[in-house]
Amino acid sequence: MARRRMSADQRKAQLADKAKQVFLEGGYRGTTTKDVAAAAGVSEALVVKHFGSKEELFRHSMIEPLLQMLSEAVRREPPVGADVAQRWTSLHDFYRAWSVVVRDEGPLLWAVLREAQEFPDAIASIAELFRSHIVQVAEKIARSLERENFREFDVEVATYMGLAGATIAGLMRGDPEPFLDEVVDLIFLGILTPAGRRELAEAGGRLGRAGGSRLPSSADRED
Repeated sequence: MARRRMSADQRKAQLADKAKQVFLEGGYRGTTTKDVAAAAGVSEALVVKHFGSKEELFRHSMIEPLLQMLSEAVRREPPVGADVAQRWTSLHDFYRAWSVVVRDEGPLLWAVLREAQEFPDAIASIAELFRSHIVQVAEKIARSLERENFREFDVEVATYMGLAGATIAGLMRGDPEPFLDEVVDLIFLGILTPAGRRELAEAGGRLGRAGGSRLPSSADRED
């Protein structure tokens, strides 16, 4: 039976997938369109026909998927819980989702970041993506907080701190949950009022978290 001929879109997607693999291994400077063609089992002329240049091939296979993936990750807003314990869980789930992105797509992220000199516009786009969407997430978190349970604090700083911790958790080998639990505890306990800590301590047994993170016990409660 004759092999079915690929459509132009299918061929372009196949070449982009092969290009991603080759760029991840050799980097932008160490990769040529000829290398990508050899990996895909086609002529270099076909690669150039679909993408025009190595720069456009890198943008299509590396930068555009990364920007789309990051956009979807940072748009994932934390749901608002009814009480302090549920908000702890929501915040943990939000940061855990980011740590999974870092774990699964870390090589792509670092590969693009390494090419900052070649693609400054891409780095600027990533920075703006984070700035705009993290501000929106922080604003939603701020609106959901009950004043009697949370002290005044810079929500953007806390949000970025959580993302930094979740990034480290995503880079760790083994189970990232205990590390992530500790990060969320440190941030969450730091922004709670004494009343909020009491409520969280009373709900401690309901959180069902992995790892050895520490909630305030009754001895830690402040009046």
